[in-house]
Amino acid sequence: MAGVFKGLFSDRQGDVREDFDLPDYRLLVSSLFSSPGSIIPGGIAGILTPYLCWLSTGASIFMTLTALVTLVVALRIMTVISYRRRDHSDDSFAETRRWDREYFLGATVFSAVLGYSCYIALTQTEDPAAHITSVASTIALASGYVSRNAGRPKFVAVQLLTFCVPMAIGLVQASNDYYHYIGYFAFLYVAANIAITNSLHRNLLALSEATKQSRGLASALHSQNLTLDAALNTMIHGLAMYDRSLKLAICNAPHRTLFGIPETLALPGTPLTAIARFLIERQVISADQVRDIRSALSEVQQSQQAVTRELQTRGGRLLVVTIAPAAEGGVLMLTEDATERKATEARIERMARFDELTGLANRFEFNNQLSESFRKLERTGEAFALLYVDLDGFKQVNDSLGHDIGDRVLSETAMRLRGVIRGGDLLARFGGDEFVLILPSANLAIVTTIAQRMIDAMAKAFLLETKTVYVTASVGIAMAPLDAATPADLLRHADTALYKAKAAGRNTLTFFNPAMAEEMLDRHEIEVDLRRACENKSLELYYQAIIDLKTQDVVNREALMRWRHPTRGMIPPGIFIPIAESSGLIAAMGDWAIRQACQDAAAWPNDVGVSVNISPLQFREPRRIVETVKEALIASGLGSHRLTLEVTESLLIEDNKGTLAAIHELRALGVKFALDDFGTGYSSLAYLSTYPFAQVKIDQSFSRDVHANEASKAIIEAVCQLARRLSMNVVVEGIETEQQRIAVQLLGAHRAQGYLFGRPEPVSAFSPGRGRHVA
Repeated sequence: MAGVFKGLFSDRQGDVREDFDLPDYRLLVSSLFSSPGSIIPGGIAGILTPYLCWLSTGASIFMTLTALVTLVVALRIMTVISYRRRDHSDDSFAETRRWDREYFLGATVFSAVLGYSCYIALTQTEDPAAHITSVASTIALASGYVSRNAGRPKFVAVQLLTFCVPMAIGLVQASNDYYHYIGYFAFLYVAANIAITNSLHRNLLALSEATKQSRGLASALHSQNLTLDAALNTMIHGLAMYDRSLKLAICNAPHRTLFGIPETLALPGTPLTAIARFLIERQVISADQVRDIRSALSEVQQSQQAVTRELQTRGGRLLVVTIAPAAEGGVLMLTEDATERKATEARIERMARFDELTGLANRFEFNNQLSESFRKLERTGEAFALLYVDLDGFKQVNDSLGHDIGDRVLSETAMRLRGVIRGGDLLARFGGDEFVLILPSANLAIVTTIAQRMIDAMAKAFLLETKTVYVTASVGIAMAPLDAATPADLLRHADTALYKAKAAGRNTLTFFNPAMAEEMLDRHEIEVDLRRACENKSLELYYQAIIDLKTQDVVNREALMRWRHPTRGMIPPGIFIPIAESSGLIAAMGDWAIRQACQDAAAWPNDVGVSVNISPLQFREPRRIVETVKEALIASGLGSHRLTLEVTESLLIEDNKGTLAAIHELRALGVKFALDDFGTGYSSLAYLSTYPFAQVKIDQSFSRDVHANEASKAIIEAVCQLARRLSMNVVVEGIETEQQRIAVQLLGAHRAQGYLFGRPEPVSAFSPGRGRHVA
């Protein structure tokens, strides 16, 4: 049955307060229905009370009351059964209040009927049995209400009043004076039971609150345990904690994985000895390693200081174990799988010390070893040699064939050099195409032998795919302590010897001597002064005439750079130009020469041009030289056809695409090109037909004895004939005598240059307004 007293009370949503605790309300209502075993005996006792009074007095009113109590008890029992058949954990407030009111209504009607029965027995009869039965039953049932319904103290108060007030009034109105005292006492009984009920209610609420707090704490603790487990098991490192007696307290999943420990040995309370036995039996780590860890654990317990151990497992993993003190004498064991980290550190260390391309020691490692060699020299007096190796022609290979080919040449160079040195020698790549070698315990003979082997090894061709490359080596050698007492001085002196080896023709070896140092110092001073001269614009241009052999007129003037040093006087170009090229000054000097020559030539007659020598190094920046020429022509107003740029064969040997593009671009503007010093190097007549030259200049070495040397005559004549077919002019340099002039003119030369026609002179030494006729 859904509820016998349903509908007797109306439900209003407004009855629910914002701070109302519905679960507590459900709990209190549930306590009313929690003891059906007490309701049934109490109901039977309530039925028997008026029934016994009827038996004793025979008054029909008691039989009527008996029937009424029986009906109320039956309805109450049906309500209890209906309530207990349902799950009330999700009951709403309205549903819970309905059950609350049904219980209250049934209990109130039950107590009111029995209270009225007691009143009738005391006031309408003089039967002692009826009196005793009614009073005893009322007191007993009232006491039961106090204990059973303490969850609802208002209910108890109402029921006590409906039970005991009629009884107390009946006792006071009874004819027996002694009953009067008992009646007054009944009021005290009611008050005392209400107070007891309120106390029980407070205890019940406190118990409910404590239960909620306990559940909350249990839930929080469970949540914290889950969080802690998740945190421990998602750690990167393994973690295990042991108590004072070295029994396992905590062990996370990474720790079990790193050591291969089964879950049965990862339970709290597992002795360390059992885990150690497993590790040894399964050969995870050796017995010695286990003893070392056991010793470390004991050491930490005693010293309270953390220690670290490294373990190499049989599976090849490197474990770093940190053992630290924990609370109450325990120890904490943190394990890191450092296999990858250590491998990375080793790779980084190798990268810091060794060249990635060649595998040789790098500059950093070499400097350390060189310093160590000097320290050893101080300790033992053992002399050693330093060889500075530089590849000849490598830059041309790198620029023309690409860096991939260049890298392969460097790799094979390292293999060749490594193959001719001794086991204890240190070979390093110093940077670019430079290599250095430390030869300990080496005398001059050994050093010379090894250096020559290196040169010979490099003399062989490099066969790279479809390319055949030739790269030679120059070697500079300095000895310690003979040539230097510090690493920096020894390296500098070896570099000085290398410079001399290259100056001597390359592909050779040179030992350092003190005179070289003086020469290099002098060279350095010249370089410093040259930089200052460039900044101060104290360089000059001299001009030497180029004449037409038929008309003897000046058709061109070659601009020649001159430097008047404030203390050294005139420094020959053969000295300061190479210094400018090696120091990087040549680009700025060349730009200035082009601009100044164009400006000077603009004041000459229109039929007189100007020639400017261009260093191959200037064409390393092809766009720069193109822009410089354009700007110089625009600024000076000089016609582009009057400007000739003289280049040497070394520029053409490099066969750089950027260089050739720049030459063609300038040629398209009208600028002319001349091949200078033809015949001094790797001259080839093919150059004359391949490149857009307007003029070829035959070196003075051919004109010096042209009137007597048939070979010189043949070369000059052949070049003149080819030039004529290609519409080129031929200029023969170094003409100093009339005999030489006549000879080259007869061989077909168009133009000549030399002291016979005039020495180089500043622009102020000749009249700029006209060309000069040479008789």
